[in-house]
Amino acid sequence: MSQNKTAPKYIILLIAVFFASVLFFLVSTPTYSQTAQELEQIINQKEEELNKHKTYLSEIEKRIKEISSSNYTLSEQINLLDAEISKLQAEISKKDKEIEEKLKSIDEKQKLLNEKKESLDIVSSDLYMRSRYSEGQFLFSFSSLDQVIRSLFIKKNTITTLKQEIEKITGEFQSLVDVKAGLEKEKEELDKQKKDLADSYALIQKEKNRVQAELNKQIAEKGKIARTINGLTMELSDLQYQLLITRQGGTYVDPNAVPASGERITTLRGFMDSAPAGSFGVFSIGAYTHRNGMSQWGAKARANAGQTYDQILAAYYPGKVLRTGSVVINGVEQNIMTNISTTTYGTLNFEEDYLLRLNEVPESWPMEVLKAQAIAARTYAINYTSNGAKSICTSESCQVVGKSKKTGAWKQAVEATRGMVLTDSSGKPFSTQYAAVHGGWSNTSGWDTTDKTGNGDWMSRAWDSISGVSWFYKIWYRGEPPKNWYSDTAPNCGRNPWMTQEEMADIINIYQIWKASGEKGDSRIYPVVDACHSNIGQYTYAEARAKAAKPVTSISSVAVSSSNGTTNAVTFHTNAGIFVISGKDFKTVFNLRAPGRLRIPQRDFVHINIHMK
Repeated sequence: MSQNKTAPKYIILLIAVFFASVLFFLVSTPTYSQTAQELEQIINQKEEELNKHKTYLSEIEKRIKEISSSNYTLSEQINLLDAEISKLQAEISKKDKEIEEKLKSIDEKQKLLNEKKESLDIVSSDLYMRSRYSEGQFLFSFSSLDQVIRSLFIKKNTITTLKQEIEKITGEFQSLVDVKAGLEKEKEELDKQKKDLADSYALIQKEKNRVQAELNKQIAEKGKIARTINGLTMELSDLQYQLLITRQGGTYVDPNAVPASGERITTLRGFMDSAPAGSFGVFSIGAYTHRNGMSQWGAKARANAGQTYDQILAAYYPGKVLRTGSVVINGVEQNIMTNISTTTYGTLNFEEDYLLRLNEVPESWPMEVLKAQAIAARTYAINYTSNGAKSICTSESCQVVGKSKKTGAWKQAVEATRGMVLTDSSGKPFSTQYAAVHGGWSNTSGWDTTDKTGNGDWMSRAWDSISGVSWFYKIWYRGEPPKNWYSDTAPNCGRNPWMTQEEMADIINIYQIWKASGEKGDSRIYPVVDACHSNIGQYTYAEARAKAAKPVTSISSVAVSSSNGTTNAVTFHTNAGIFVISGKDFKTVFNLRAPGRLRIPQRDFVHINIHMK
């Protein structure tokens, strides 16, 4: 990216946005006024509920282990039967071949036998005809007595020989027939054994399918309970923090009402201006976003640009249909639920109570955003609970539900969109996920930009950027997850977020060591000693250079290639040549080795930019 010649303007903008964000938090964030005693009661209830779910989870895990063992045994039996059936089939094929060979031999013997019988018939016929001559005629047919004797001897001997041959061939023929019959009997027995094994195979396979279905069911149940436990754990953590603040005489501020902004930057250029010469800045788009559905800050920008709630919804949930009053669940059309069960507040009226308690976007935002959010939240709750068939949590794991109902602009938005939901063409609701920022890339619509393509200078065309919220975050998370990720007051490990030539070159050297280890890891790959890392035994910069196959000491340029919101590769031009590292590998090695608390935060995807000053 080229240098910005109007840096002071960006610095002024950055300061303005920061103070605006602080004021926004103070004005628009809801507060809670529960007493410590009330909070303790709620915490006790949540802990009891959590323990019950944990006990149930343990039972499910035990059941899964038992079922998995049975499934394994059945698989082994099936493998053995399969091997036995294959063996029998080989024997049957062998018998078929032997029978075929015997049939061929029988045919040959039959042909030879026919030839011998034909010869015997000829000789015998000749003798018969001559026997009908008179004695004188027979004798005078030869020139001498010696010829007579010789002729009679030959014909008699021929007949005898032919009879013997016929007898022998007949015996051989019968022997072949007997052998063939034996082979056919053996094959019949093998076929019967194969059928019996196949029947057993089918029964065991049927049982295995049943066991596998039960296993899948238990695994799904485990996932469901695990998600519930996670939601309850998050609720407890929030409640315990709220209790702590309350006991100290302070006021608890809901952290989920608006996105954190402490480390958010409005432009890369403005941030780059503060970088030391020759340094590298690593940035990521978003932070732990799922990339699904609606970007709330992007929706705000769209509303400010004049888009209506239905246009906003169409952008983030393409192909979905606005429907009022009813949905289709399991193929059956139903009226939208009247009541909804929550994990914190019990059963609430869906339209008149639950929806009015939601704390997802500030009421000061444009009405069209509020309407879009109301429809998305209503649809999400209906889909999550299967239209009231199960409960929904009240934390950010589901939807954030406050203690009190709202009476201002949010109520107007809920009432204006009463009963409106998003469905597919059949009327089935779907999970209308949303987030403050979704990393700039939506799984449904791609890059969320004003030109709808993401091409060109997509950073400046981003709806979130237009709204005053950058997709880019400094990778300088100075606190330990999950707290203080964006806090300016958390420990900074004695450094700034910029990396020197030596530090970035070290990342490439460590990458070579990590790759040579078979990607199984290396116990010595972790950051050098600093204010946050005091362990001894990691590779020093000098050791990494010595161990690397192509030691890197300097970098002349770096480039990042990406598609579909994900970094494909990072290319470094160095003193040791060109290194092309996949986005996944760079993220892994960077997070293992980067100094301080520099991190690439995304779990399932990552789009990063690396800038060299």
